[in-house]
Amino acid sequence: MARTPAPLPQRDDPTIKLARFLRAMQADASTIAEPMTLEKISRISGVSQGSLSKAHNGHPRVSWRTVEGWVRACNGDLMAARRLWNKVAALQEEQAPADAAALQARAFGYWEHTRGRAVVPGLKTEPQFLLALTALRKYTGLSLRELSQATERIGVPFSRATLGAVLAGERTMTFEHLAAVLAGCGVPVRQQQGWARTFAGLDTARDVRTGWMPRSLRRSRLVKPAGEQTEESVFSPARARFAFVLERALTEEGVTIKEYALRAKMDMPLIDRLFAGKFLPAHMLARAGEAAIGVSPRTRRELTVLAQRLVRSPTPEERREWGRFCRESGIAEPWAG
Repeated sequence: MARTPAPLPQRDDPTIKLARFLRAMQADASTIAEPMTLEKISRISGVSQGSLSKAHNGHPRVSWRTVEGWVRACNGDLMAARRLWNKVAALQEEQAPADAAALQARAFGYWEHTRGRAVVPGLKTEPQFLLALTALRKYTGLSLRELSQATERIGVPFSRATLGAVLAGERTMTFEHLAAVLAGCGVPVRQQQGWARTFAGLDTARDVRTGWMPRSLRRSRLVKPAGEQTEESVFSPARARFAFVLERALTEEGVTIKEYALRAKMDMPLIDRLFAGKFLPAHMLARAGEAAIGVSPRTRRELTVLAQRLVRSPTPEERREWGRFCRESGIAEPWAG
């Protein structure tokens, strides 16, 4: 039986009007025998249930892709939805620069005063939390690429594209993303706990959905001293070049990481490995190149040539690292290159 959503606030700002519109459309598309649940909308549209849930609860940062997927799944009025979403987008553009600048200034002042990198007090919403994390990255002087490289070194690798999408609110943040960003920015474990508690408090259902608890940051994501480091991940310049060209291809096409993952039929852990330049079997690399369908002929040729060059047997180090990844992630894939 579908769960009854929480009532919306009694106000008429653009985000609440859009949420009411989506809920009404969902009700119109439902029948007693077959209700139009979020799970069903997600299955039809390809949009995550988390994004859909935020949209119908009046989240201030809902993407057009989420709204469009909802409307098409419910056979609703796309033009009316677009008009409502345009007002939400306009409100976002008006508020975001001022909010970001004010919060960054407050965060920088707080960290200078405390001489630490603890969570900024007074974060009430997830967009504010993401702005604070972005301010933390800037405070530490790291670009997204440098942050990605830092997460690689500490054993929780995420690509630059993934980190950018998460910090921009385009992809749902998990505790694993949070742990990687905090550790990559050099936040002490004790202060990571405060960030995690604040993050969990913004959504009381988050721990149930993800299976992560804030204390897991200390137990699972503590960076070992240099003398205790486990075997480093195998790095290949050729694979890094393939990842760089593929990232350029997605930029040319203007496609999101999630859309690309669905098109390539690859889970997000595999996508993260792909953009981190780590070993993947040759058939996956070929599929990854073919999934970039809207790129220039030059980029297409470059991807094809690079994929062909990477058709080879894996080294013993790559074989061990790939086998360890498959065991830890539960992915049953042959290692043959």
